[in-house]
Amino acid sequence: MSKFVTRKPTGEMPRLPLKGSLDLTYRCNNDCRHCWLRLPADSPEVDRELPFEEIRRIVDEARSAGCRRWTISGGEPMIRPDFAEIFDYITAHSGAYTLVTNGKLITPALARLMKKPGAKLISLYGADAGVHDHITRVPGSFEALSAGIAHLREAGTGFTVQIVPMKDNHHQLEAMIRLAESWSPNWRLGASWLYLSASGDAVKNEEIRAQRLPAAEIVALDPPYDTNSGCLGETEAGACGTNGCGGVFAACLNHRRDFHIDPYGGMSFCCYVKNPRLRRDLKRISFRRVWEELLPAMAGAIHHGPAYLTGCGVCELRPDCRWCPAFAHLEHGDHSARIDYLCSLARETAAVREARRHSHRRFYAIGGLTLRVDADLPITDETFHPKFELFRTDLPGDDLVSIHHHFTLPQLEGEDLGLQVYRQPPWAVYRKGKAWIYLGIYPHAGDDRIHRVIVFSDDHTRAHIYNPSAELFHYGQVDSLLLLSSDQIVLARVLPALGGAFVHAAGLVVNGRGFLFAGASEAGKSTITLMLKNRAKILCDDRMIVRRDGRGGFRIHGTWSHGDVPQVSPESAPFDGLFFLRQAGENRLERIEDRKAVIRDLLPRFVRPLVTADWWDRVLAIAEDIAAGVPCYNLYFDKSGRIVESLEELAGQA
Repeated sequence: MSKFVTRKPTGEMPRLPLKGSLDLTYRCNNDCRHCWLRLPADSPEVDRELPFEEIRRIVDEARSAGCRRWTISGGEPMIRPDFAEIFDYITAHSGAYTLVTNGKLITPALARLMKKPGAKLISLYGADAGVHDHITRVPGSFEALSAGIAHLREAGTGFTVQIVPMKDNHHQLEAMIRLAESWSPNWRLGASWLYLSASGDAVKNEEIRAQRLPAAEIVALDPPYDTNSGCLGETEAGACGTNGCGGVFAACLNHRRDFHIDPYGGMSFCCYVKNPRLRRDLKRISFRRVWEELLPAMAGAIHHGPAYLTGCGVCELRPDCRWCPAFAHLEHGDHSARIDYLCSLARETAAVREARRHSHRRFYAIGGLTLRVDADLPITDETFHPKFELFRTDLPGDDLVSIHHHFTLPQLEGEDLGLQVYRQPPWAVYRKGKAWIYLGIYPHAGDDRIHRVIVFSDDHTRAHIYNPSAELFHYGQVDSLLLLSSDQIVLARVLPALGGAFVHAAGLVVNGRGFLFAGASEAGKSTITLMLKNRAKILCDDRMIVRRDGRGGFRIHGTWSHGDVPQVSPESAPFDGLFFLRQAGENRLERIEDRKAVIRDLLPRFVRPLVTADWWDRVLAIAEDIAAGVPCYNLYFDKSGRIVESLEELAGQA
């Protein structure tokens, strides 16, 4: 492959402002008990808000610098009389968008305008008027929301209901979910813990504290996961301020590709940053200068104080804690301060994580790899087919592949999936940053439904699998750890980087020697396996793993992906013979001396996942080394079984 492909190292990706968040106003026609930003609808701050002309200029400048996605929020963004103009302009000049609204001001005209492809999040605070209006403190708000929802549905506009749980509505959580499902096929939970007021108002902060849920309930709503490949290629950000070196926000700013703009033109790197020292005025300074010069300079603007260096920064619960310096400033006016509420959350998170490791996790060893399977639901002895018990192990090995199962599909409308690189049912594959996004598609033209979403890390060793439901998982006896028809989508992709390959072949151990019988479907792999079953150890009759042994040779490893013969084994053996199956009216072995002929016949037997140049380079190197170092034969046979004698004779040779 190196004859045809030349790689040019590019270093790190350019630091581009790919995603912007714009709060159009902090004024709102609700007065929610938990809100940390809200100003009254008639607040004089309206005079400070960016006019449409300024917003248009900023959007244009951001686009020229690389911005392709916007989140539009507030306050209530629709309270602005020019909302329709702003929304129309931003969405026309971006590849994707998210709109967050309380839904009260949605008119039939706005509902039609909102049909533009994108994510629409509509906030819900109660399953009925009593609870919803109690949270918003505005009588009639539930009725107005319901009317807005009706307009969206009449217009055929897709949307997601965002349920915001807190103490005064938590008793209605299940009812809110049922109501959300009656309105839309898409719903989600909003912020699981509540931030204190950006204004620092003591009365408001007490109101917010009164709505905070106990730690156990928050962790139940937002359970901890151990894998770090998030949904749709978004990498879960590490906690800010975890590094004692440099400024408070140095780690946060290091690889940032997004930004936030408040209603008055103040730009920063995060929506939770409200310290004026960390915002720059876009009314006076160009977007490009703020992004390229002034935001990076903020990395050293504020340094850790003793409270962090001797407290949160060295706490053993730090990996399970949601603390960040922006939250600390909202809570105490000090970027280094401890947040006791988050300490209780961290303790609960650590306890739940440890418990889930026993009930929601299993390890399986195959071909020198360890597959760690996690699930949002408990994994029982009935979940997977009994054959997997042969491969089960208690601890991970050096080469770890992590798989996490979820049981609802993510909302895709308006999501930036990246560049489509492959489309052939059952998969459409997208490249987004360093992630691979697989969408399960149907073969029939015009059927746009998605039956599964998988987000892989760059090397395919970490995966989040979003299943359409838990039905198959609950039914049990599943034949694939990925809940697919097989696990080859992972194994075939990962192995070449580790000196291995997933091969369409039967594998048996004859007199301590590993023999691989390669052939396509119906070539006779199962037939040969049955002929030898009483004279050899069966590893698998259909899919095998070949891996370098670290000493210049190869070993063959059994897998659970069998054909007609159900016997499987996790054992391995030295790779001492490769046989290409040729059904014939005779029984004989023919040594192949031509390495090119071996490679020609072997390459089609390698199971192909999503293939890339580096995958081909590695597979070709493996094929070349097998052809050079492993005895290879054409195996001509009929159904008489006489070929067994020839194989046993070969296995008995020194």
